[in-house]
Amino acid sequence: MTDSVLDTSVRTYRERLGLSQQDLAEFSGVTRQAIIAIEQGRQVPSTTLSLRLARALECTVEQLFQLRQEDILEVHLAPHDDDRFGSRVAVGFVGGKWVAHRLPLDATSPADGIVVFDTGLQAGQVRPLVNSGQLRRNVLVAGCAPLLGTLTRRVGSRFTDAYATWLLANSYRSLDLLQAKLIHIAGLHASDSDSVDANVALIRERFHDERMLVINLTRWREGLVLPKGNPLDIRSGGDLLRPSLRFALREQGASARKLLRKLVADAGATKEDLKGPLAFGHAEVAQMVRAGAADVGIAIESEALAAELDFLPLTEERFDLVVPASLADSPPVSRLLDTISDPGFRAEMAQLPGYDSELSGHVTTLEVA
Repeated sequence: MTDSVLDTSVRTYRERLGLSQQDLAEFSGVTRQAIIAIEQGRQVPSTTLSLRLARALECTVEQLFQLRQEDILEVHLAPHDDDRFGSRVAVGFVGGKWVAHRLPLDATSPADGIVVFDTGLQAGQVRPLVNSGQLRRNVLVAGCAPLLGTLTRRVGSRFTDAYATWLLANSYRSLDLLQAKLIHIAGLHASDSDSVDANVALIRERFHDERMLVINLTRWREGLVLPKGNPLDIRSGGDLLRPSLRFALREQGASARKLLRKLVADAGATKEDLKGPLAFGHAEVAQMVRAGAADVGIAIESEALAAELDFLPLTEERFDLVVPASLADSPPVSRLLDTISDPGFRAEMAQLPGYDSELSGHVTTLEVA
């Protein structure tokens, strides 16, 4: 363990108030150069100056400055089954233990830490990039809905005592992670109904002895994503069986695979009769079709609209958030759940195509079976 250093959030609070470094310097009675040095961690402010800064930034001294130990965290590493992930990780505190999720190599979101040792048995060591107090405020949310990115970003912009990280995962993997206590919240959508009962049935299979909350985030349509103008004139499951057709296939556990199996079964074939590249998530399906790497794929309507592609609806679904009731009132998790009803988030969702917010925020409670 190295010596303690001072971790500062002065810049974060200053920018939230829309203040320049010169503004803050004048409020605090110091030079702009002093503010720059403090924000960069090159200068430790006196007690008097720390109090002045806290007053100017409308927060406490403890929120501005923390003693950080460059400890190595012993973590439970969430499993992954492909080589798309690197050593950068998102870190959270779940069920009394530190957990870490490797981030994709192409992820642009900031990491919470770096893996320095991996036992290969889902245990390892992480060098944190922020202090542990901040990491305890991180809500880990897994799911396939791109809207989760909007939701988690808004949590960080609304609150100083919570932020959230969206981990892209299909519905079944999200439930796996929640069951293993590796995330706080799982996102889920069944591919054959827009009733809460379809999602409840999946949850009941996993959680028999725990009270669970099911909170609706949105409803959407899922269907075939096609190039603009539908040049191959694809209208039904039978059209997918053409020998030369390239289908953007989803990974194991994705609910889109269940919808695809039904579609081709109705046409008298199996999913294995289809050939094409593997896509991870709704957005990647749309990207493959737009780029010409696939002729068709199954994804949600919002991604087709965003990519200016044609869309043939197959089913209407609801996307719910699943959280153990024991976690729902904890400050970080409750902040995220509150954000679903935030007017700013609701107004932004209304401007995103393909999402239905009529039931957003509606809670269904599942008692112990």
